[in-house]
Amino acid sequence: MFDAIVERFAQKAPVATLFRATFARVYSAEKLDQIFREHKRRQVEGELLFSTVVELLAPVIYKAQPSLNASYQEHKDHVGVSKAAVYDKLQGVEPQVSAALVQGSVEELAALQRQAQVLAQGPLPGYHVFVIDGKRIDGTEHRLAETRVLKSSPLPGTVLALYDTQLELFVGSACDADAYACERKAVEPLLEGLQPGCVYLADRNFCDGLLIGQFVAAEAYYLLRQHGRSPRWRALKEEPRRAAGQDSKGGQVYEQTIEVYLPDQKRWARSRRITIELTEPTRDGERVLHLLTNLPESVSAVAVADAYRGRWTIETSLGYIAQALNAEINTLAYPGAALLSFCLGLVLFNLVRTIEKLLQHYSQAAPAQATPSKSAASQPDLSHYYLVNEVARVCPGMSLVIDASHWDRYAQMPLQEYLAFVESVARKADLRKYAKSVRGPKRPAAKRQGESTCEHPPNPRRQAMLA
Repeated sequence: MFDAIVERFAQKAPVATLFRATFARVYSAEKLDQIFREHKRRQVEGELLFSTVVELLAPVIYKAQPSLNASYQEHKDHVGVSKAAVYDKLQGVEPQVSAALVQGSVEELAALQRQAQVLAQGPLPGYHVFVIDGKRIDGTEHRLAETRVLKSSPLPGTVLALYDTQLELFVGSACDADAYACERKAVEPLLEGLQPGCVYLADRNFCDGLLIGQFVAAEAYYLLRQHGRSPRWRALKEEPRRAAGQDSKGGQVYEQTIEVYLPDQKRWARSRRITIELTEPTRDGERVLHLLTNLPESVSAVAVADAYRGRWTIETSLGYIAQALNAEINTLAYPGAALLSFCLGLVLFNLVRTIEKLLQHYSQAAPAQATPSKSAASQPDLSHYYLVNEVARVCPGMSLVIDASHWDRYAQMPLQEYLAFVESVARKADLRKYAKSVRGPKRPAAKRQGESTCEHPPNPRRQAMLA
């Protein structure tokens, strides 16, 4: 009976079916509660379990519920505590617990991608590249009594994320309840797990002699946009700047060998300084970018320039989280609740991105007699919005028909058997339903004719002064 119901959902809503099964495989209630116990410091577990809080919050983030209050009303009998107790629990969630939630989703999703062989190449062939970037959570409503007399909205905190360009997933995060914390300090937890031989790419906010020293000590490669004041550096007379060619966008690239001072090691270290003269200015009006890297000379300056300019991948992914997912809930003003919401948004992005890659892979691997809509030649780019939209529409009804305990069977399946299930669902999917809507170039705004109807009346005093 259960198999027949799942098969019906798989035919009509393959993305929602895979989302529900994969979430059960990645995060059982026992695993969520274990993450809480291992990383909490002050907050007690109590009657309301951490897994129950995630169960209430997740539908709000993937937009199946309009608010946390609505989600609580739906599951009030199952939760067993008051609404005030739920908000108190959310308020007290510690930043390190939220950060651990992101890392806990990676192992199983990475295993699925590797077994299915859907890893991306990354911006630098031959190197495993990670991107570091930060996000200050948007302002919330004035729910805190201390902020109700202020014009500005409270900022609940800062989240720094580590993005794996091969898995195309967020594989780590660091949370700080201080929205104005220096990102160079807040990023420290992410740098504890630096992997030798990997490349770490970041913006100028992370370009600092102390951080560069950590990359060097870990035998890792860095690729950072140089800050105007940091780090301390000096040019070498025997190493003048030289032209290296043009990047993929037509910008002129130059290279120079310099020395960077490492304060923690009290020494100078050689680095490559790569300059890009842009064909179009950045949104801040800058026409020149300076990059610092310790990548070997075998990686050309042009390849380094192209790799850095591809760092917008992580910002695009953060944009998907903002548009397709409701990860910044402006009614949750306390830092603990807001940070947990955003980190859970990163987790749900990881789930959806993995499902997207598996769907495309197994649909392309369909046999030759498949329908034209599933042929490899017609595979569209998929929209996160439409993928999440199906999850939001179908999962509430699915939960009414299928009890949560039934999904445990997918969590217990061997990896190969689960991928066979994924393939059977993907073969039924018509990916055209989730295709991106690509618009043409924007037309320039037409100039309006006629006299303005909003002119200010003449100022007699000013006219007298001009006379």
